[in-house]
Amino acid sequence: MSGFTTVLVKECRDNLRDRRTILSSFSLAVLGPVLFIGLMSFVLNTALGESDEPAEVSITGAAYAPDLIAFLESQNTRITYIETDDPRTEVVGRHHPLVLFIPEDYQARFTAGLMVPVTLWHDSSQIGSSRRNFSAVRAMISTYARTIGVLRLQLRGVDPTIANPIVVREMDTASPAARALTVLATLPYLLVLVVFMGGFYLAIDTTAGEREHGSLEPLLCQPISRAQLVLGKTSAAALFSALSLVLFLISFALAIPFAPLHRIGMSLEVDLAMSAAIFGVSTPLMLFGASVLTAVASWAKSYKEAQTYLTVVILVPTLPLIVTQMMSIEPSAALMTVPSLSQSMLINQLITGEAVDLTHVVISMATTGLAAAAMIRLTIWLYNRERILI
Repeated sequence: MSGFTTVLVKECRDNLRDRRTILSSFSLAVLGPVLFIGLMSFVLNTALGESDEPAEVSITGAAYAPDLIAFLESQNTRITYIETDDPRTEVVGRHHPLVLFIPEDYQARFTAGLMVPVTLWHDSSQIGSSRRNFSAVRAMISTYARTIGVLRLQLRGVDPTIANPIVVREMDTASPAARALTVLATLPYLLVLVVFMGGFYLAIDTTAGEREHGSLEPLLCQPISRAQLVLGKTSAAALFSALSLVLFLISFALAIPFAPLHRIGMSLEVDLAMSAAIFGVSTPLMLFGASVLTAVASWAKSYKEAQTYLTVVILVPTLPLIVTQMMSIEPSAALMTVPSLSQSMLINQLITGEAVDLTHVVISMATTGLAAAAMIRLTIWLYNRERILI
């Protein structure tokens, strides 16, 4: 057995015996997708509500528009009648989340054929049933207004279509998976985080942890080169990252059918082929993450110091993901040179069913692999210094 294999087996065996390390390394991979899908399901169910659930609205000045009120009542709406001169206070104070204000001159202006302004007071920061009720009531009022407008034109002998000379037909070219990704926009971010967290604690235990416990010096005295030692430790961390990603993909594939994506016209199926493709494009990222974690942890002098350093280091590869999601940047050869960002873009394309440019895959794997090799070389240099024991 070579020195590299000996170190790899030793580090993996030691960490598999540590239940704390196993729980910390794989808890996000196993529970992350479940919690993510559960939260998304809660938000969608709350925002959309059940199809037969009535919309709720509070109305002030209902006596001024009996026909409008009758129409709303016929549209499966739960109405609360209130009298207030300050609807804003009612909404801000959460007494009535949605208030329809009807002015006193409604009937006079309506009879005269004039435009009648009514006001819907709501709080757009609320994403629960309040937003769903607002959208539903606004659509009902718009429908009523269009109906009245058509009747007025017909009474005057005017073709109602003259008021709408142009009709816009919407043709959505996005695939169901692409629409699903708009809801699952944080999925690549979570996936990258899972890869780094998989080898997080193992990298600390095999470097700063060994130095703190005094077991690093006897290990360096063994007849094994520093390069083999570093490669063994880095590979062990990469192996744990790979296992973490596998658990994440399994957990996500099992959890995604429970997400109510169909209610917003979306669908997403994570099959074996897609999971294998995601794992393939993420392979260089596992080695890169393991090499970065091992290098930084080797620089630290204690377990707690390494934890502090690595917590900050993990944020660096995830920041480009947030920026590109906000700016909707398209994949390019230049962006494929950025580790974690290139993998995130490729994963997005795989999920949405877009054609993946093979050149982009090669650039991503090559540049991320070179970055990993540079970090491994740095770690070997650190281990060749006598200060590694201080």
